[in-house]
Amino acid sequence: MTASGFPSDALLPPRPASLGEILDAGFVLFRRTLLRCVPFSLLAVLFGQLPAVYLLRTEQSLALNQPKDLLWWLIMMLSALGTLWTWLVIMLRQRDALQGGENVRPFDVGAARALVLLPRSLALLAIAGIAVLIGLVLFVLPGIYLLVSFWLALPLLVFEGVGVRAALDGALQLVRGHWRHLAATLLVVVMSVLALFVIGSLCALLIGQLSGRSALIDDALLGGIVAGVLGALFQPLVIALTLAAYADLRHRRSID
Repeated sequence: MTASGFPSDALLPPRPASLGEILDAGFVLFRRTLLRCVPFSLLAVLFGQLPAVYLLRTEQSLALNQPKDLLWWLIMMLSALGTLWTWLVIMLRQRDALQGGENVRPFDVGAARALVLLPRSLALLAIAGIAVLIGLVLFVLPGIYLLVSFWLALPLLVFEGVGVRAALDGALQLVRGHWRHLAATLLVVVMSVLALFVIGSLCALLIGQLSGRSALIDDALLGGIVAGVLGALFQPLVIALTLAAYADLRHRRSID
């Protein structure tokens, strides 16, 4: 496996970490980089809303099982590309923070590099998604194995300068012998995100109950605001936890 451009030792000690240490490191990185990442996570939320906005403006059904026009599909593609670009920028900015780049302007780190990485990243996610889908449809368990293993393929592509195939192969090598540990980490990450959305939904419900019928903001708008805020928070959180898991497996592979 090639040398990584990610400073793993700045995030975790150079030894196998416990699940608690991985989660703690991820949350520390999230808090440390939130202000520099939240503009891009807000952009990701806006990109994600573009297809729905178009359907509402053209009075088309929001149901995915209803036919959509060609322009909607084009907007969907642009939305996916824009969202992926913001994820790459967040990933690079979190890496930059670990390397000591604290005094940077909000939009001057990672944006151009993310554009360069965008085509390969899109191809990687598409191939990984197809492989996982085939595994789930045919045998189920191989699909689950690939789903967990390919979780770290994108950091490999971004930080190790490898191609799509090498990133996928590298992810499989990285997780070999440590799949259960990585699966447990991913499960906790998913549960943390779900808990974040549950707490946010309860807060929105409480605000709606306290404001009563005389509220200036209706329930739909309040729900949209809460969903947008939560979306802007969970994306850098998930990426930070992913980088912590990546750093841990890099250490484990170096010891094996």
